Amino acid sequence: MLQNVAIYPTESQVFYREHDDGAYSTLAFFMAYTTLEIPFEILASLLFALLSVIAPGLQRTPQLFFVAAFNSFAIVNCGESVGIMFNTLFHHTGFAVNVMATLLSLANIMGGVMSLDIPPFLQAWNHLNPVKWSLGNLAPWTLGGVVFSCVGGDGGADGGGGCGPGVPRTGDDVLRLYHLDANPELNLMALGICVVVYRFVAWGVLTLKRGRWRGALTRWRMKAMGMAK
Repeated sequence: MLQNVAIYPTESQVFYREHDDGAYSTLAFFMAYTTLEIPFEILASLLFALLSVIAPGLQRTPQLFFVAAFNSFAIVNCGESVGIMFNTLFHHTGFAVNVMATLLSLANIMGGVMSLDIPPFLQAWNHLNPVKWSLGNLAPWTLGGVVFSCVGGDGGADGGGGCGPGVPRTGDDVLRLYHLDANPELNLMALGICVVVYRFVAWGVLTLKRGRWRGALTRWRMKAMGMAK
């Protein structure tokens, strides 16, 4: 969202003027913007995977590295798409940022860690939440097969005797506790679908604003001026 706020509002104003002059189409601007955006997102995602997988000492496997990189890319790309939507709908960037920040905060809360039991209505909308699918594939790959150890009252490792009842002792226990013991491959595929759908919706919002909405508003203004006369 932040990188969109830094670039898109200025670029969109230039596009609006050039589109009014018939210089190029909405699709041309959208494809050019996306083409320039993606390489920076890939580079940032690889750097994030380097820091989040190798530095903390998680399972240092190529699979987990590229899974983390793809998750980072997907979340950033979806945030960029959300930024395009709201910065297209609202002319005031500050207002758009406030709306986006509220929605993104709700998305993080409903992702599956901070709120485990949400109402059915929000649960249905949560299927559009990329954070849900990201957590759903990252958690099994990072916690699966992990065994925790506890320290007993005498200060020595007791192999779990000092944990107390009900305390998760393996990564699989944590996954079951948070209802994350699902198929990570399906969640990863759903996250990829979210990336494509969000970007198509962003393109649709921009196209409608520069097409039908713009024409409808013009006709409405003309009718209103005619009635005023």
